[in-house]
Amino acid sequence: MTDDQTRDEPPGDEHTSAGRVEEVWTFAGRRESDGKRYYAWQDGHGQERYYAKLSAHTIGGRYAVLVTREGDRVSVYPEARYTGEQVDDGTRREMEALDIAASAILAAQARDRNAARRKALDDAVQPLAEIAAKLRFGHERDAFLAYVIRRLSQRW
Repeated sequence: MTDDQTRDEPPGDEHTSAGRVEEVWTFAGRRESDGKRYYAWQDGHGQERYYAKLSAHTIGGRYAVLVTREGDRVSVYPEARYTGEQVDDGTRREMEALDIAASAILAAQARDRNAARRKALDDAVQPLAEIAAKLRFGHERDAFLAYVIRRLSQRW
């Protein structure tokens, strides 16, 4: 997914400074692509667009955004202003379902990454590390470590 998938159509809303145009877009919720989270928007032309940093709160809500268009590339500026309007309930339910699905996929991927970072051996050694942390003197730690090494190497 990219943030510049669009037709080159002239915007029809009011113009602002530096070639920026205010358009009313609809926030469609989160989406997942290649393990990354994107925020989906439907622009004023009905084209779905994905941005990594342009989020909003109300799925199906209409927001005024500042936009510049250069050919097929569309850039938006970080502040989206809620207009108080929303899409119809059926469309909003579809958007919310896609948002929930993306959220579940992203959460599963995060759990997978976290599980991969957690090593079973680290879990097994953790109680010994907690005991060693309570030992105050070097000779106590040395004796404890020698004991652990002896126990581990007994069957070799």
